[in-house]
Parts: sequence; C-alpha cells; structure tokens
Amino acid sequence: MTAADPPPDAAERERAQERERRIGERLNYQLFALERAARVGAFLAALLLWVLFYALSGRPQVFIWAALMHGVQALRYYMLWRTERDHPPARYPNHLPSRAVAHVVPLLVAASVAWGLAPWILLPPGQPQTLAPVMIVILFGMIGASIAPIMPRRSAVLGWLAPITLMLALRFAWEGDTLGWVMCACTLLFGATIGRFALIEHRMHVAMIGAQLDNETLTAQVLARARELQRLNQERNRFFASASHDLRQPVHALALFSRALQRDLAGHALQPVADRVVQATDSVSGLLNGMLDISRIDAGAVHANWTLVAVDQIFLALAQQFEPPAQEAGIELRFHTGPQVLVTDPDLVLRVLSNFIDNAIKYAGQGRGRMLISARVRRRRLRLAVWDTGAGIAPEHLPHLFDEFYQVGNPQRDVTHGLGIGLAIVRRLAQLLDGAVGVRSRLGRGSVFWLELPRDKPLPPRAAAPAHAAVAAPRTAAQRPLRVLLLDDEAAVGEAIRLWLAPHCARIEITQTLAAASALVQAEPAGFDAFIVDFRLAGAEDGIAATAVLRECAGQPVPTVLVTGDTDPARVRAAYASGLAVMFKPVQPDALLQLLRQLADPAAPASVTAEEQGQIDLQPLLIKRGKLSLQ
Repeated sequence: MTAADPPPDAAERERAQERERRIGERLNYQLFALERAARVGAFLAALLLWVLFYALSGRPQVFIWAALMHGVQALRYYMLWRTERDHPPARYPNHLPSRAVAHVVPLLVAASVAWGLAPWILLPPGQPQTLAPVMIVILFGMIGASIAPIMPRRSAVLGWLAPITLMLALRFAWEGDTLGWVMCACTLLFGATIGRFALIEHRMHVAMIGAQLDNETLTAQVLARARELQRLNQERNRFFASASHDLRQPVHALALFSRALQRDLAGHALQPVADRVVQATDSVSGLLNGMLDISRIDAGAVHANWTLVAVDQIFLALAQQFEPPAQEAGIELRFHTGPQVLVTDPDLVLRVLSNFIDNAIKYAGQGRGRMLISARVRRRRLRLAVWDTGAGIAPEHLPHLFDEFYQVGNPQRDVTHGLGIGLAIVRRLAQLLDGAVGVRSRLGRGSVFWLELPRDKPLPPRAAAPAHAAVAAPRTAAQRPLRVLLLDDEAAVGEAIRLWLAPHCARIEITQTLAAASALVQAEPAGFDAFIVDFRLAGAEDGIAATAVLRECAGQPVPTVLVTGDTDPARVRAAYASGLAVMFKPVQPDALLQLLRQLADPAAPASVTAEEQGQIDLQPLLIKRGKLSLQ
C-alpha cells in the first residue's frame, strides 16, 4: 500500500457510503415515479369527495376545501413537471439526486393536511353527522392506498400519515361522546398499522435495491474480467501465432538441411546419424503440424467431403492399419459391426477413430488384453466406439480430456507423448461431421471413446473435390529440371531450399526482397516455371500481394507455392482464399519437390494424393466379431 492509498477501513467506509448514496438515488427515483403515477388517482378522489358532499349537503364550504385541495395538487403537478424537465430519463434512467425530489415530502405534508381538514370543513362540528360514514370510507381508503407511493422514503411515510391520521382522530374526539372516542382510537390504530406496514415495506425495498446494486457490481466485475480475459486470450493467440511462425522458420530450414544431408550421405558411415537427425526433425515437425491442424480447422480451411460410405469399409481400413501394432503390443483387436451405411467423410472418421485406437494401444501397456471397435445404432445416430481393457482414467480427468494441451500421466510434459492436442483435434473434427465425441472409463477396468454420427443425413449435391496436399512420387524420365524463384526474407531458409532443390533444378534463384525478385522476373519473364513465396515478408507486402506483383512482371500466372508458418486462423483463411497452392512450415522436402513438378508441368504423371494414398483396400480380410464390456 502506497502513501496515497487510503487505509483499508477508510476505503471500506467509502465503499459503504457510495453504496448508501446509490441506494438513496434509486429510492428517490422510485418516490418520484410513484408520486407521478398516483397524481391522477389523487385528483379523482378529491373531485369525487367534494362533488359528492356538495350534492348531498349543498354547503358552500365544500368549494373552500376543493380550492385548497386542488391548489396543493396543482403545485405538486408543477413540481413533478419541473423535475421531469430538469432531470430527463435519458440522463437519469433509474436514479435521481436528493435535490430533484426535495419538494416531494413538503408537498406530501401539505396534501395530508388538506385531506385532514376535509372532515372539519365538510362535516362542521355540531351539525348532524349523517355523512360521516362516507367520509370515513374515503379517508381510510386514502390512507390504506398510500403505502406504495410513500414507501420509498421514511420521511414521506411520517409526513403523509401523521397529519391526516392525527387530524381525523382529533375530529372524532371533538364529538366527545363514546362513539367519537372509539372512532378516534380506531383511527390512530389504523394509521399506526399502515405506517408500520409502510416501514417494513421500505426496509424490504432497501434490501432488494442493495441486492440489485451488489448484483450489478458483480456483473460489471464479471464483464470486466471477461473483457480482460478476452484481451489476454487475444494477446496469447498473437504471441503463440508469432512464436509458432518464428519457431517454424528454423525448423523449416532444418527439415530441408537434414533431408539434403541424408541424401548426400547415402552409403556413408555417417548415414545413421543423418537418419536420426531426420527422425528428430520429423518429430518436431509433427508436433508443430498438430498445432497447425487446430488452426486450420478453426479457420474453416478443413471441410467435410460428404459421401456414402459403408461402415465395414472404414473398419477394414482400421484393421489394415492397426492389426500389426496391436499384435506387437499383445492386444487382441476385434471388430463388431453390421451393414450400416452413412453419409459422412470417411477420411475424417478414420482420423478420429485412428486417434482413439492409437491412444488405446499406446497407453495399454504390453499384453493388456483386448480391444473392440464397435458400431451400434442409438436411435437416429450411429455410435462408433473403441473399447479397451487398459488401466482406465480417473474421473477427475474425464471432463478435460478433449481440451487443448491436456494430458493424463505426463506431468513432465515429455514431448515423446505428444502435446495433448490430439483429442482436441478429434473434437473439432467431430463437429465438422455434425457428430459428437464422448468418453467413459473406470480405473483398472478400461475405457471407451466414441464418435456419434447422424444416420439420416442426406447426401448433398456432388461438389468439386477439395485439393489435397501432394505427397512424394517417384521421379520419371519425363520430368524435366525445374526453373524456380524463391522469395523469402530468411537467408537460412533460402540456403536450405537451394541445397535441397539444386540437384532437381536447371535454375534456382534465391531472393530476400520483392524488388530483387521483380528485377529477375522482369529481366527474363519466361525464365521460371514456378515461384516459392513466403507469406510473411520483411516489406509492407505479404506473400499474396508479392505473388500478384511477380505475375504481373512475368505477364502470366506463373504457378506459385505460398509457404507459411502462421497458425492465426485469420491468416490461414487468407492463405487458402488466395487460390495459391499452400504449404505450411515445416514443409516436407519431398512433398515440396513433387508439388513444384506437378504445378510446373500439369501433363506430367500425377502425384499420389493423400486421398488416393488413404484409399481402402477391399481385399478379403478377416474381421473378428465380439463384444467387450466394462462391467
């Protein structure tokens, strides 16, 4: 605490005083609003009283009381109008300062006195009291109906009830007979009871307004915290996007250098070392690409390719992929399915189920029993589930398993066990499939992870097949050497690209600025088969704008590979929306080479796409059928 900070008790007093002030302003507003709402009823009650008494008695004194009563009411109406003018609702929506309603209590006292004079003027002492019951009914009704308008302020309760009650009781006592004294006592009791009820209502109303203010304060604090968390989350996303990009740059260069080293050391004594370097680089690349997958899904760059597929086909592919590793782990892999057909994306479904099975094998331990992959109908949905007899998962971990970077049993954050984003990707893929994922587990008994998909989804009109990243294919004699221009402001990346592509290129130019690249293209417009352009450049232009400039210099749409290390969803969307071939750092060197060949010479042998590579082999394969229970 600094010298300028107030002591805790003083600060607490200030907060309490501020709270009381705000409660008072709310009560002022309600007193004014209720006073305004009651003015028509008060006018009609006074009009009814003097018209009725004049019609029944014919006494001219009635007009004296009428002039007095309506004069007070006119003054009240004027003060209400002036308050509305000086304190418009736009500036004072639910509160008013004390000065705005300072007239209310004095005018309430004046109105109470005027009503209290009614029995004295309209029923003069010494005259027959045949109209007294009518007077009692009207005045007692006025007192009873006054609770709501006077309740917001205790001074209003006293200022209104005291004069009218005392003057009416005194009028009854003036008669001097037994009935008069009884009516006097009843009037005092009635006024005291109404006053007590009004004060209780006042306390309850103060408590309610205090609770509202506390709730508003808490809500404001929650909103402020939410805005702060949103700001921090945006800053975190920007930091991670920047850090991811900066980290991908050297890993991108390292992947190219390591592959070139592995190629050049073929048959050398150091080839095993080069192989280990490539493996380590590929491991880091895989971790980075896992984070990229989330960004691509969040950016809307991944779409479901809807098609009609039999569940048996998906299970055949899973059996082909996981029978060998399951046997190595000593796990009996079983399948349980039926003749089910779905409209879904088989590639995305395979990826989800592959993640479940891979995790089950990874965490089952050696020789940990059986695993069942099942397909069961659940009303209008089909549940594809992976059951295992592993160690199980503690209940406190289950709600967080599909969160980003959440891992069970890896407190040291050993990267060999991944980053904890596989199930987060699975949850996003399930949403793309209009499905849902879930888990149930018991310690020591095993776990079941499932993907539920709709069974009645209609098959949409056939759309153009999405582009898939090319993978390596054997080079043929028909593939001529390439002429490539690279624009990347990182010198290490440029050197790595040169080292990797040099044996496959007739010409490769490495530039770090758009001006240098434009000069080369202008000097020889037809001199390049393809451009490789980094998304983030040192100048004001990004890779998309730079590509447009280079193509303008070349006078033709030269095939271009846009290379990016960004994970920010907005930048990922921009990259895909550019229409260029997009590759993400760290780029697989073989994939880069094959994509360049395909872009530069579309008539060359087509590369193997990821879709073709993942096609299901429908050769006869034994599918074991069985059931597994966690009970």
